[in-house]
Order: sequence, then structure tokens, then C-alpha cells
Amino acid sequence: MLRFDLHVHTNYSKDGLSTVEDVLRAAAAKGLAGVAITDHNTTAGARYALEVVETVAPGLIVIPGEEVSTKEGHLIVLGITQDIPPGMAVEDTIREAKKMGGLVIVPHPYNRPRHGMPIPEGADAAEVFNSRYILGMHNRMALRGARARHMPEVAGSDAHQASQVGSAITLIKAERTPRDVMEAIRQGKTSIDVRKTPLYIYAYQLANGWAKKIRAFFIKKGK
Repeated sequence: MLRFDLHVHTNYSKDGLSTVEDVLRAAAAKGLAGVAITDHNTTAGARYALEVVETVAPGLIVIPGEEVSTKEGHLIVLGITQDIPPGMAVEDTIREAKKMGGLVIVPHPYNRPRHGMPIPEGADAAEVFNSRYILGMHNRMALRGARARHMPEVAGSDAHQASQVGSAITLIKAERTPRDVMEAIRQGKTSIDVRKTPLYIYAYQLANGWAKKIRAFFIKKGK
């Protein structure tokens, strides 16, 4: 079984705190087979990770991806290196993802404050454990929703800094290639190994994200 973190952000996300290099080194140090780089509304971090991984963390598998902001909430699309624009309807986003050959995962389902949505038709898998939940309620809702639909189940750390990479692991029965890993997820050849992000780290990340938004607001207002 390959150990993967399928939901990781770098500083290519506006609220990401760690460089691509630090994220890759952390994944390798924790013994992961691979990591999915899923920055908000851009594949730039993932593309850069593909360029440097053999120098920074030889042998680590990088699955490129994007966490896309749809009108209804967020979706993770794996296996793409071209951006899917934000702001589209969820069904249009899924359609575009499938045209690109992407794998669609529903992150943090049902958690509206974090842009989660009910599991939509056409998704390939659901994130049934997100390590950044303070309470377990939404993880339980996600698990029930996925099992009611007989969907593949995955976990994601949703790490926004390198130290939290690997907090939620998806175990995947697959060969060591991105294509085989994605196909194994589609077939449900997965299980999970998880722990929660410490509350003080989550609070720090939240405060940092709001500080960036406030700074950007006043910069825009001052122009």
C-alpha cells in the first residue's frame, strides 16, 4: 500500500505558508510515497513541484492538482497541469475536469464555512477525513455521505504548512505511478490513516489567512 497525502497547499495558495521545496522535503521525511499539490485555483505550485521533485525529494511521487472554487463550494481535481478557472457551476467544473482527464475529489464535504458542499453527481471520491476539522461532526457526515453513495474514500491533511503534511494519509493499493494511483482511487482501492491538526496550528493558519485578506483589502482601497 502506498502512503499518500492527497490534499496539500504551498505558498502558491494565498493562505499557504510553506514553499514547494519544504512541502516535498516534509513528505519525504515522513516516509510518504507521494503527495498531491492542490493549491487554491492554480496548478502553478503543482507544476513547479514536478520540476524540482527529483532534486529536492528523489523518488517522491507528485500528483499535480488544484483546489477549485466553484459556485457551490470547493472541488479538488487531481492529474491536471492546466488551471480550471474558479467561479463556474459545480457540474461545469466537473465536466471540464473530466475533459482534462482529471480525478475529482470532494474536499471537506458539508462544511459550508470552509466551502464544503454536499457530494455532487460526477465526483470520483470523497474526502471522509480532513485533519483540519476542529470537531469531528463534518468528517462523520462526509463518511456517511460517501458510503451512502458507495464512493471511494480518501483522507487529506489540508496542510497549509509543511509541518502538517502527512497528518491524514490515504493508503492506496497501486503501482508507483500517478496514473496507477489515480485509477486505484477511482476503483476504491483505498483506506485511511489519520490524526487531527493541533488546534493552535489551525488557529495560527486561520489568523494568517485573515491578515492577508485584510492587507490585500487596504492595499486595493489605497490605489
